[in-house]
Amino acid sequence: MLAALYARTTAVGHETGDHILAPLAVHAAARGWEIALQHIDSTPFPQGRREGLQSLLAAVRAETIRVLLVPTLSHLARSLRHLTDLGHLLAAHDVALLALEDRLDTTDPGGALRWRDWLEISTRLDRQLRAEAAHLARLRAPGGPWGHPPAAFNPLELLIWWEGRGGRRPLSLRALARKLGIAEATARKHLRALRAAGQVDDTARARALAARGGVRQGGRPAIPLDDKALAAAWRETPTINAVARHLNVIRSRVRLRLQEIGLLEGEMPSATPSRPEEKR
Repeated sequence: MLAALYARTTAVGHETGDHILAPLAVHAAARGWEIALQHIDSTPFPQGRREGLQSLLAAVRAETIRVLLVPTLSHLARSLRHLTDLGHLLAAHDVALLALEDRLDTTDPGGALRWRDWLEISTRLDRQLRAEAAHLARLRAPGGPWGHPPAAFNPLELLIWWEGRGGRRPLSLRALARKLGIAEATARKHLRALRAAGQVDDTARARALAARGGVRQGGRPAIPLDDKALAAAWRETPTINAVARHLNVIRSRVRLRLQEIGLLEGEMPSATPSRPEEKR
C-alpha cells in the first residue's frame, strides 16, 4: 500500500522535519507500506502557501496514495471545518487516515466507523451554526439586506452641512459623507429621499455657494495645455489616449480642448483613429 507522510514544524516547536517524520516512517515500515511521498510545511497555518499540503491534496485527488500518516490532526487542518472538509475529501478518494498521537486509524473497521460518525456530526453542527449566523445577520437588519446594520446619523446634520446653514460652507457629497462617517452612496440616497419629501432647499445651497465662491476644489492646479504642442501631438498620433500620455494630462481635458480648437468634432472613442488615411 502506498503511503504519504505529512507534518508541520510550526506545530511542535523547534523539532526538525526529519525528527517529526521519523516515527511515521517507522510505523509505515512496520505495517509493510511503501512511502510514496512525504511533505513538510514550515509556515504557520494562518499565513503562507502551505505548498506541502497542496501537493499532498493533489496526490489524494490523483489517487496515487492509499493512506496518509500525520503525527496529529492539528498538523493537517487549520480549523475544525477545514478538518471536516479534508476528511470528506479523503473518504471520497478512499484514502485512509492515521493520526498516531490521536490514536486514529481508519484502516481499522472500528476506527473508520468512529471517524465517519465524527464527520457526519461535525458537518451537521457546522451547517446548523452557519444557518444560525445567517439568521442573526438578518435580524440585525430587519427588512433589509443581510450584513451590518445601517449606519445611524442625524438627517438634520446632513441638511445643515449640505445647505450651509448657520453661515457654514456647503459641503460636497464626498466631504459630507466623510463628515458624517457614512458611505457616499448612503449620503446620496438620503439626500434624494429628503428632497422628495420637500426638506432640501437647493436654492439656499446655491446662494451659500455663490457667496463663498463655489465648491472648494482640492488637489493640484491643472497643467496648462499648449495648443501648439496639442495640435502637433494630434497630427502625429490622432488618438486621445496617445495624446494624453504624450502631454501627461487626463483624456477628458485633451478631448475638451481638441473640441474647443476645432480639431475634434463631437464625441470620439479614445482609441479609434479619426482619419482614414492612418489605416493605410
